[in-house]
Amino acid sequence: MNRPGKPGVAGALGAALLALTHSVWAGTGAQHVSIEKAPQAWLAYAQRVSETLQTALSSDTETARRFNDYFSNWVDTDAGALAQAPQSAQAQKQSDGAPLPFEPPTLKVRVWLDRTGQVEQVQFDDIGDDVAEADLRSLLLAQTVGVPPPRMMKQPVVIRLSVGAEM
Repeated sequence: MNRPGKPGVAGALGAALLALTHSVWAGTGAQHVSIEKAPQAWLAYAQRVSETLQTALSSDTETARRFNDYFSNWVDTDAGALAQAPQSAQAQKQSDGAPLPFEPPTLKVRVWLDRTGQVEQVQFDDIGDDVAEADLRSLLLAQTVGVPPPRMMKQPVVIRLSVGAEM
């Protein structure tokens, strides 16, 4: 839920793909495919995965609201400390259009999909709250991209979700 003057917590989670800034990882080992060598179809699919997960986190379900509330409370508590952090070149905006005084937190999420495009496994770093982590996992595992991954695409698909930014 957006409150006036507060960031939409799950807004714009998407499009900062780790695959588009660093690499697409192949399995759990150190082997990866660089952005320069990744086929365009893989990059487009990673973008679609990111958008699908963004939509889930922006939804009006009880689980999404609980997850968003966790980060709203985090922003309320820690925004003062974060205000000292430098902003990115592309300043984030509050729901009223004003720039946020800090960079919204980001989550690096590894996503594995089955042959139909259903999310079957996710991994992310500890976010500091067991309930919020369970909500995030539940939300993401319930998603389907709607189309199968491109043939021979390396998994997991690694994306960054920017929690708290507006779309």
